[in-house]
Amino acid sequence: MSATLSLLDGDITYESATQTDRNVINQLAYVPASKALYQSLWEQQHAISAVVKRHLRLCHQDTCTVLPQSQWIQGSFNLCIPVQVTSGARNTKVLLRCPMPHKLPEVDEKLRCEVGTYVWMQENCRDVRIPYLYGFGFSDHHQFTHMTQRPWYIRLMHRFKRFSFKLLGYPSLSQYMEIPMSNRLPTAYMLLEYVDTDVGQILSNIWTGQRAVPVRGENLLRSLAQLMLSLARIPQPRIGSFEFRDDCTVTLTNRPLTCSMVILENNGTPRAMQRSDTYLSTESFVADMLSVHDNRFLSDPNAIYDDDDCRSQMAIRTVLRALSHHYIKKERRNGPFFLQFTDLHPSNILVDDEWNITCLIDLEWVCALPAEMMAAPYWLTGYKIDELEGQRLDEFDKVRKGFTHIFEGLERGMPVTYGLSLARLMNEMWDIKGFWFWHCIGSVNAMLYVLADHVCPSYGLHLSAETEEILSRLWCEDSEKVVKRKIAEQESYQQELRRLFGIDEIGQLSPGKGKTGSPRRSNEGQGPGGS
Repeated sequence: MSATLSLLDGDITYESATQTDRNVINQLAYVPASKALYQSLWEQQHAISAVVKRHLRLCHQDTCTVLPQSQWIQGSFNLCIPVQVTSGARNTKVLLRCPMPHKLPEVDEKLRCEVGTYVWMQENCRDVRIPYLYGFGFSDHHQFTHMTQRPWYIRLMHRFKRFSFKLLGYPSLSQYMEIPMSNRLPTAYMLLEYVDTDVGQILSNIWTGQRAVPVRGENLLRSLAQLMLSLARIPQPRIGSFEFRDDCTVTLTNRPLTCSMVILENNGTPRAMQRSDTYLSTESFVADMLSVHDNRFLSDPNAIYDDDDCRSQMAIRTVLRALSHHYIKKERRNGPFFLQFTDLHPSNILVDDEWNITCLIDLEWVCALPAEMMAAPYWLTGYKIDELEGQRLDEFDKVRKGFTHIFEGLERGMPVTYGLSLARLMNEMWDIKGFWFWHCIGSVNAMLYVLADHVCPSYGLHLSAETEEILSRLWCEDSEKVVKRKIAEQESYQQELRRLFGIDEIGQLSPGKGKTGSPRRSNEGQGPGGS
């Protein structure tokens, strides 16, 4: 009998599998898929070398060597392959960053939005240090490279074309051009500058030991505020994500591809937003985000752990819909909207010895979102969002006030065109508990932790079992039918877990029931390390 099974983040026991709301059955498939991707790319070393040489416009005698798998870097959504480049006396590294298909609902959508963000920031946020993007390729084998790697006469023609597009008011034409290649990779990719330790240290590696140093903390807050303001400096006309199109333009025409939405959809949540859905009003965006969470609840066989928990989650969703209008400012519901990070965390940030941000190494999941969602990062004091209670909440509030004060000072010194104070709006959202509401909307499962403790008390609402039972009836028609279906799905899920772990006797290691102790929830994606 197998006592443990392997997940990407380590082994899991049967007891742990029954006590988490993660869909362990789905996640078990990630391990063989990851191994297969490693093997497939390792077998394509020559193709990788050829692709890198083509993007860098290297000579025949120059060499590109794929480094051993022990030096590859696996993140939450990408596999990064370092490649050693030798060209004459020059010896450097580049990074081939490949999205992992088993961790994404749609690889090309993710990559097109990420590239779109890179291109937009190259043009509009030159004060933000990001890795140089040499080129990229999609799964349909369309490959693009920076125009500096093309012959002079092609560069000249492309510059004229860029000027013409701007003069005629066409969508912004990027500095990337399609390039024919005979070598193709089995996955989409980005070819990036290898950012080494001389640029800075990854913040998460030094977070615990040095966070208490006041000067470093203030420098970090200032750098974060500058980063957020740089993105927000140019207001956007709609809610959505930038995408790179095959005609080499970048447009704000993709749905708002947030980190949490990708996690949920990859776990089996049916889409509530289609790829081309953008939003001109905050209300329609909030309605569809709530539908995303509804779809997750209905589709996940491990969403609940008993009938009371099922009714509780239905009640929470009912309350969120009922309260949403309190957190959407009427005067701003039709914009302007602002570019924001939906997965900014210490593992994506490089800092110097004094904690000034020196580079941002991950531009995934950047979206134009409502101004009300702008907030100080919840992880600034090192705690998960559901851990911000009591003394920890007081500690966070103190840091938040410092951040907002710095933000306001920087905002006053900037030429802005959006006609409002984002710092004042952040303070207002904190005062009326909008900070917590928007985290409920934008995260994977924060609503299960923070709504009852931080939002409901403002309305004199206590979510007792009796109250939850009443509110759950308002979530949908025939709510008891939903409860019965979710219980049946949970039983089937537990039965499949027993089969996978090789446990034959039903109830041999029975999962905890009832609401005593901590709920069977994992709070995905809410810690300082992100998701």
